[in-house]
Amino acid sequence: MSTANPEDLKLQEYMRAWGASISRILHDVAGTPHAFAELPAEATRALLALPAADRVSVQFEATKRLTGLQGFLVSRKDAVRLAQLLLGEPENENAEMKDVHRDAAGELFRQFAGAATSALQELAGGEVSFRWVGMEPLKDEPAAQIGMQWTCAGKTPLSMVAQINPALLAALSPPAASAPAPPLDLPTPTRSQAYASPVRDPKLDLLMDVELEVALRFGERQMALREILDLSAGSVVELDQNVQDPVELMVGEKVVARGQVVVVDGNYGLRVTEIISPMERIESLKS
Repeated sequence: MSTANPEDLKLQEYMRAWGASISRILHDVAGTPHAFAELPAEATRALLALPAADRVSVQFEATKRLTGLQGFLVSRKDAVRLAQLLLGEPENENAEMKDVHRDAAGELFRQFAGAATSALQELAGGEVSFRWVGMEPLKDEPAAQIGMQWTCAGKTPLSMVAQINPALLAALSPPAASAPAPPLDLPTPTRSQAYASPVRDPKLDLLMDVELEVALRFGERQMALREILDLSAGSVVELDQNVQDPVELMVGEKVVARGQVVVVDGNYGLRVTEIISPMERIESLKS
């Protein structure tokens, strides 16, 4: 791939994970497969040379196992086309970019980041998170810029340039080799120690096939009775949760997982990004 450091295989794997994740979301939203490939160098340069009025920038902050800024640059026309995909509108390359298109494009990029979060855990060696910064240019001079393209039969290809700041590129660089630590002289575990495992209450096995109702919680707000009586069509109720915060998957009154809302074949769904252990979930249901 066209990067500042073409020998850095980890950076290439990182961008392939993003590319495959975006392909999956585009497939889910559009209902048709989108093939991912590297954008030719000439097309990448042309996209980077677009006037500021003709392009849209998106920025995320990588946290946890990776740190740094991850940006994307896309033409205004392709940003509108992405929004049209999510909104179910017919493709119209002459459509103007309205606020609803800007919001929809931002939501789709957040779904891209949610998919990449799961795909990159193995590469990063632990949990990765991307915090939505906004639709604004990368704050730092990019240390690497990679052209990406998605094609779908019967549709105009979608192109963008991924931009990585120096901190994120450094986080992706493989660590310098070091001498292996001497083996620890640990006692050999006995058979009972080696095969010991938590004992689960056998009564719980009777509950494993019980159907439970689950719900998504986007946020909460306490309202006075007079406020509820004043509600009418078009009223807006502000919740206590930011738009970038994960929604909660509830069983009864207990939170069992958190994740990001996605659209699958026209229906809402939840992409799980955080989940507590099975035993913790069982304990929470018992309390």
